[in-house]
Amino acid sequence: MKTIKIIVIAIVALIVVAIVCMGCMFRHQYAAAQSVEQVGEKMYTMTYEGDYGLDEFIEQGGASSPKDIAAFVCNHLFYGLVSADATSEKFGCSFITAKNKDGNVLTGRNFDWPNCQSPIVVVHTHPDKGYASVATSCITFLGFSNDWQPKEVSDKMALIAAIYAPLDGMNEKGLVVADLVAGDHTKTAQHTGRPNITTTSAIRVLLDKAANVKEALALLESFDMHSDIDYSHHLAISDAAGGSVVVEWVDNKMLVAETPLCTNHYLAESRLKDYSIYSEDSHRRYDCMKQMRDSLSTMTSNDVMESIRRVASKEMTRWSVVFDSKTLTATYYQYGDFDKPYATKVEN
Repeated sequence: MKTIKIIVIAIVALIVVAIVCMGCMFRHQYAAAQSVEQVGEKMYTMTYEGDYGLDEFIEQGGASSPKDIAAFVCNHLFYGLVSADATSEKFGCSFITAKNKDGNVLTGRNFDWPNCQSPIVVVHTHPDKGYASVATSCITFLGFSNDWQPKEVSDKMALIAAIYAPLDGMNEKGLVVADLVAGDHTKTAQHTGRPNITTTSAIRVLLDKAANVKEALALLESFDMHSDIDYSHHLAISDAAGGSVVVEWVDNKMLVAETPLCTNHYLAESRLKDYSIYSEDSHRRYDCMKQMRDSLSTMTSNDVMESIRRVASKEMTRWSVVFDSKTLTATYYQYGDFDKPYATKVEN
């Protein structure tokens, strides 16, 4: 009996130790899951405080595909105990940057996608080593279904993968980054021996580590870029000082255009400048925003909202957002409905 009692005590002790270890391993993940809230139709927020392995991600060579990112997230954040999937979709978009009368930089962005029923998550991150930020992720791209709901803690914890798949965002320094399709089906795949990065994971790196456009460009130059989907991409980047550029990759070379506007045609000086398989619609949206911007000496947040409203579509625009690089606020609108804003803020 004494032997049995000792064995039972040992087993209980091991279980307690295992529970404590699991609690330590997943304390950040569990806290993030507990923070998940629904703030609109198929729209959720989540806050992650602590390390999510971005430095390790870079040090181990980054990732050259969404599947590589999914594998890293599963292994680093969930210690190989879960698996994940990643899908590829095509999307459009529009982007505008302007200053208000006080010199504050305002940036507007539409995310357009034909199948716009996906849930989205607005992710607040507070990394141990990096800038706090708010970013937006379309979670269907992460393998979630259109009717996904966070019913269980495990469902909420799965949203953590969105940290590595932002499509736009702003950090505490007022840097704004957005991913837009550039205009054709040419994939970028650089192979120079630098660490690898994909379009969306590049946004995560820039939000965490760049304070302005200059730093963002230097960071991008230090990676080999790989397209997330079977399309070319460009990254529209603005900062609190008024810098605004669009970064493109043509023939696997990084090119930069200084411009406050971006839609879905090439903008940098290259053999593809102005080209797009969406040429007519892309140029229409670009010209519409340009006309309004040029007609005003400064723009209010309502003006920026109106400029992206004019090129939004209830059938195509999954979300729109206006970022204020001074107040660090992000005001979201869904499905082309600009009468129901959701406002949040980067807390640094």
